[in-house]
Amino acid sequence: MLSLSELYNELKIDVVAIADPLFEHSRARLQACDGFLPHGAVLDTEGKVVVLGAMTGSKGGQASASQILPLLHGGVRQMFREKVVVAVGIAENVSLTRGGMPLQAIKVSLEHERGLNVALFLPFHKSEQGEYFYGESFVMPAHPVMNLWPPVP
Repeated sequence: MLSLSELYNELKIDVVAIADPLFEHSRARLQACDGFLPHGAVLDTEGKVVVLGAMTGSKGGQASASQILPLLHGGVRQMFREKVVVAVGIAENVSLTRGGMPLQAIKVSLEHERGLNVALFLPFHKSEQGEYFYGESFVMPAHPVMNLWPPVP
């Protein structure tokens, strides 16, 4: 049985395929709109990544993360039923504490069919001049949220 770090290293190509477009979209939305709603990505067996979003249909197009996440999860589950999916990722804007310091970060929750469940974080802050700066990314073990695949022994 592989350790978490061995499995992560073995699946790094899939992790990057999912995480990069999610981080890229999140950064673009931060720069353009000072925020972003959750969005996701799905990786199929051919290596194709499909990026997903969701809309509530509310008046004025306003929505919150708590409204979007269930819709996004439903969209990912629907894709899972329709095609063979290797991995999924969901990006969110989160606040957390690391090393006793509060920070904002783009979080990508990633689940892989081979049992890899991690959260990737890209810390950021906005300067007084309105420019965004990004810290060093880090990865932490995570519990699956979508639970699309049976647990790997």
